[in-house]
Amino acid sequence: MAAPPLLRTFAMRARHISQTCQPRGPRPFNYTNDATHCNRRSSKNSHFHHKQARVLPPAAIALVILGTATYLLTSSSRTSTILNETTFVPYTITARDAISPSSVLFTISPHQRHEPPPPPYLLPQSTRWRYPLWSVEFKQPEVQIARHYTPLPPQQDEDRRDGKLRFYVRAVGGGEMSNYLLRLRVGNEVYLRGPHPGFDILGRLGACKNVVFLAGGTGVVPGMQVAVAVLEGDESSQVKLLWAVRKREEIQSVAFLTQQQQQQQKPAWWKVWTATTRPAPMEITTDLENPSAMARELMRLKARFGQRLHIRLAVDEERTRFTAQDVQSALRSCEENGPSHSHAVVVDNGCPLHDQLLHTQISEFEDPRAACQCRDVGSDSRLSGKNLFMVSGPDGFIAHYAGEKMWLNGARAQGPVEGVAGQLQRRDPSLSRNWLVLKL
Repeated sequence: MAAPPLLRTFAMRARHISQTCQPRGPRPFNYTNDATHCNRRSSKNSHFHHKQARVLPPAAIALVILGTATYLLTSSSRTSTILNETTFVPYTITARDAISPSSVLFTISPHQRHEPPPPPYLLPQSTRWRYPLWSVEFKQPEVQIARHYTPLPPQQDEDRRDGKLRFYVRAVGGGEMSNYLLRLRVGNEVYLRGPHPGFDILGRLGACKNVVFLAGGTGVVPGMQVAVAVLEGDESSQVKLLWAVRKREEIQSVAFLTQQQQQQQKPAWWKVWTATTRPAPMEITTDLENPSAMARELMRLKARFGQRLHIRLAVDEERTRFTAQDVQSALRSCEENGPSHSHAVVVDNGCPLHDQLLHTQISEFEDPRAACQCRDVGSDSRLSGKNLFMVSGPDGFIAHYAGEKMWLNGARAQGPVEGVAGQLQRRDPSLSRNWLVLKL
């Protein structure tokens, strides 16, 4: 059987080396180019010894090269198509749905093998995700940078074992990675590393049932991950997803909006400037007209979970936004309308999952071995936990609603609770007692 081309090349190179670079006897040490160039000898005695020594080196070199090439070829084929936390793995863009001029929904697929192993983010012998909250890194090969992106939760009818993942990407000014991804088209390759698990959401909830997730822009995707994990895991839980976007085109198709704008008459300038109240954020339902690709994803979740999932939308260009009153109302309505577990919120200071002060210095990419250290309540240690108020989005968005993150030991830590959340906690101490604030 003929040797592979790569091994033939190595063998030819080995013969060339053995013929041009002969072994030398002891020589005085000097700083010449002997390390890289072989000198010929003219003495007959030296030539005789060289002929004797010429037998073993080619065989030895060939064996070394053969072993090295075999290792490289087999190890490359073994790891190059399997998503892992160490190396970047190639994926191919198989679908691209434009949402707006600056945002897109990608579908990417791994390079197929004859018998692909199950993706590492699935539970063993299952099609369910291993982590309630996780992300991967994308590599920008032109400038050698990497950024984390969160995959959308899979649709119910998808075969999750095929390794396909979907991502919502929005280009921002000066964003090297996001602008690079926006330029890519179907058939282009991207390189991923991961999965990287985030906060243990279910461990922090414990016996509690409520999540309020405030998202800005593409920060809605982690909120969708959390909603699926929480609502699938407990049929009595509920999630309120508050999504803030800059423009209506993120939620409804541009063609539809153009037609609507032509049909609507703009209000007089004096009515705009004399208006005393802002429009309220709207509820996203399953009958939204001309939804964008991202809106369809949210509508599927709404149809799946019904009244246990509430999705509200604020559009900046329409002067709608989530105020401190909106946030407080969402937190309060969860406690009033949801299952009552106030007796179950038993938290010890020093618990890595429930102590808000300890969260100041931790990253969202925490040690997966962290476990609840709250004291047992009765005979069931699961009767501890906290409701979750989570904020995800651009840095300025997070800082406004929950306070800035801080750099600690080269990583972004949570930092203290400030902003709108801090104000609400100072007004009502029960919020800090019953709710844990997390920043993504």
